[in-house]
Amino acid sequence: MKKPNFHFPNLPISGFTIVELMINVVTISIIAGALSALFFKWIQLWYLSSAKAEIQRDARTCVSAVDKHLRQATASSVVIDRYDSNQPPYSRLFFTKAGQQFIYYQKGQEFYEVINSTKTIAKCVRCVQFIYPETADDSIIAMSIAFEKKTYSSQTKALQLSVAKVRIMN
Repeated sequence: MKKPNFHFPNLPISGFTIVELMINVVTISIIAGALSALFFKWIQLWYLSSAKAEIQRDARTCVSAVDKHLRQATASSVVIDRYDSNQPPYSRLFFTKAGQQFIYYQKGQEFYEVINSTKTIAKCVRCVQFIYPETADDSIIAMSIAFEKKTYSSQTKALQLSVAKVRIMN
C-alpha cells in the first residue's frame, strides 16, 4: 500500500515564534486587565446610582408624608421627643389632626408613620430631627432627615440630607 504524500511544497510554512506568542499573550493580558477594571468601575457606579435613587425616593416620601399631615395639625398638640433613649433627640413627632393622632418617628435605621397602624416609610435613615427654628412662631417646624446606604464593597455613603420647614395652618 502506498502512503499518501502530505508534503505540499507550494504552501509557505507558517507558525509563531516564541517572541510573537509572548507579545500576543502580554497584549491580551493588558486588554483583559483594562476591561475588568472598567467593568468593576461600572458595577460601583451602578450600585451608587441605585442607592442614590432609592434614597431620593425615600426622602421625597418622608418629607411629603409629614408635610401633608402636619400642615393641617393643631399647633398646640405638637409634641417633639424621641422614641426611646437609643434614638437621636427630637426624632419623634406627635400631633393631632381633626381628632386623629399622628406619630412619625425613627427607630434604628427606619422611619415610621403611625396613623391607624404602623407603617415603615423609609429603611435607610441615618438621623431624623424635628425642631422649632429660632423664632417666636411655634407654628413652624423644621424637619431634617439624613439618609445613608451601603454601596459597593460595604462602603457607607451619606447621600442626601432633606430639610423642610412646615407651617401648621391650624
